[in-house]
Amino acid sequence: MGLGAAVKPKERRTIRIFAVLSVLSAAAGAVLLPTSNGPYGVSMFVESLTDESRIDPVAPGNKRHQRQVLISIFLPIDTKKVTSEKRTIPYMTPAVAQVYDTLAESIGLPNDTFASFEVESIQKTRGQASNTKLPLVLFSPGSGQSRLLYGVMARSLASEGYAVVTVDHPYDAPVVEFPDGRIVTSVNVTADDEAMSKVRAADMSFVIDQLQTLANVSLELRKHKASIEFREIVMYGHSLGGATAAAAMLSDPRIKGGVDLDGRFFNPVLNKGLRRPFALLGRPGHRSDDATWPQFFSKLRGPRFEMEVAKTLHGSFTDFPVLIDSLNLPEPAKSMAAELVGNISGKSMDVVVKGVMVPFCDFVFGGKDVPAVLKKGQKKIPDLTVLASDARP
Repeated sequence: MGLGAAVKPKERRTIRIFAVLSVLSAAAGAVLLPTSNGPYGVSMFVESLTDESRIDPVAPGNKRHQRQVLISIFLPIDTKKVTSEKRTIPYMTPAVAQVYDTLAESIGLPNDTFASFEVESIQKTRGQASNTKLPLVLFSPGSGQSRLLYGVMARSLASEGYAVVTVDHPYDAPVVEFPDGRIVTSVNVTADDEAMSKVRAADMSFVIDQLQTLANVSLELRKHKASIEFREIVMYGHSLGGATAAAAMLSDPRIKGGVDLDGRFFNPVLNKGLRRPFALLGRPGHRSDDATWPQFFSKLRGPRFEMEVAKTLHGSFTDFPVLIDSLNLPEPAKSMAAELVGNISGKSMDVVVKGVMVPFCDFVFGGKDVPAVLKKGQKKIPDLTVLASDARP
């Protein structure tokens, strides 16, 4: 099944970006994406998880099986205390890159752009570092999107000292390529977004369970002399992933705070609200375009924050700004891409997302005072505007 048939109509605007990037990046050779700029290096590994307690509610009727998800785990590495080896690895796995580039090829465009993107990752470490308890940050992608489209964002946040876990939700993601070679493509999911947010919320709770008990995860953490502090969990997500963060918080008290990146909300959390910290970070004018934003904000009974990011559109809250910057496009091409993902640069978007996520996490994980950036913004983040800030207990 081609990507065009698999993705929901509301995502087709985003998919056009792939065509723009492909036609404007015909130069041969790998394109190395920016490295994380936090105080830590970053290592990444992938795990496939099977929920033996659930039959997949969105699998096709003739393919009934236990629910499976695929996760990437990004870990901060203190390169001052251990010897590390870095390698470049593909930004997307072959099947994911092929699906997106096949779409470009099907309309007569170059088909190797996404396959050419690479990232730098720490593959091996040597030496003794003190065991570090890492706060956990979970991420859920937008509807019809792969977790891999947010990998640069996740690496950047992990470089600040968090264990960051991104999650693919099979049959919703355009393609999921499992480590054993199995490929799961998207289907025309019969569940609406409200129902899908509940399926995803169950996925996230299952991921938390598995991170605590799965032997492979424990082994990888021990290799890096690290462990996860499961009393410190925050979740964020883009679009439907933001709704998933709210839905997961409602059903799972282990998640202490949440951040929605430009996504609308659904019941039951839309009407019930939350008592724990939550932040809304979106494009300019989101609340006027989406009635669920002010409705949900009014139902929040814990610390709550609403912010907007200048020069952004819905697709800006992905890796697209970084990908566009890395291609060094001429001005006409940049203008064309801006119609789809806004005018904000990848570097500026990174400053905004980390500039919000880091102080928000610090506040959720024990900060008594609300950081200034969440109350009124900061000069060093000029694209960020705080629309509302309420630190109610």
